[in-house]
Amino acid sequence: MPARLKTSGVELALRGTPVKTENFSWELMGTFTKNNNKVVELMDGIDQVSLGGFSGMSIVAAKGRPYGEFYAVTNATDAQGRTIVDQETGLPVPTSEAKYLGSYNPKFQASLGTTLNYKGWSLTTLFDMKHGGVFYSRTKDIMAFTGTSAETGGERFGQIFPNSVYLDANGNSVVNTTATYDKVDYYPYLEAGMNVVDASYVKLRNLAISYKFKKDMLKNTPFGDVTVGVFGNNLFIWTPSENKYADPEVNSAGAGNAQGFDYTAQPSLRNYGINVKVSF
Repeated sequence: MPARLKTSGVELALRGTPVKTENFSWELMGTFTKNNNKVVELMDGIDQVSLGGFSGMSIVAAKGRPYGEFYAVTNATDAQGRTIVDQETGLPVPTSEAKYLGSYNPKFQASLGTTLNYKGWSLTTLFDMKHGGVFYSRTKDIMAFTGTSAETGGERFGQIFPNSVYLDANGNSVVNTTATYDKVDYYPYLEAGMNVVDASYVKLRNLAISYKFKKDMLKNTPFGDVTVGVFGNNLFIWTPSENKYADPEVNSAGAGNAQGFDYTAQPSLRNYGINVKVSF
């Protein structure tokens, strides 16, 4: 029996002009998309299949879970979400098996744009966002290995791992106030799951300014209309504090099922340009 997915969602698009006068207009446009999916059924006797990844980390389709789940060994935590450390070394204890760490699919996507026109001037801007979802960042892993990420800085020796506990002989959590570790013994050897981070972002996708010359300004020229403008794309990006490493939109796996995979991908492109439109 082939794999079967169940998908549902909503897509909305709105456009309107709140203000319009003889010389001025203000237009707004926005979109909202939310898609929910779940792997309902796989081939008989199979609970999950790998969509891609590398040694230690997989992107999988798992029965009963959203499509495109990250699946890897990570730091073990107790019932309150505190990191479990070894009482002797102070280092985080890895999980005994790979864990589901979330899907690369966002909870929702949205955009908001506006266009302002005043006489011959026009200003257009567009913001878009994705909220939720995760991605794997090899960039984060390498920066930790080389000690160049912010989390590896500060005091590097004899530290207590933040929000950590160790387990007593009965398996109960004890707040860690004594077991210390050295960062050089931890960050170069991060478990793959510790490099799966929040893929949310907000981008200033586009900003453009243009001017359309009036007819009487062109009466002694061969042109019927002339519009000159400047624009910029991908000008700014805002990401959650846990992602200081890569643009969540990059994807090293190419066009395929294995999305959300930053394997030291090239940074996304910011570009600028000039537009000149003429008619005769």
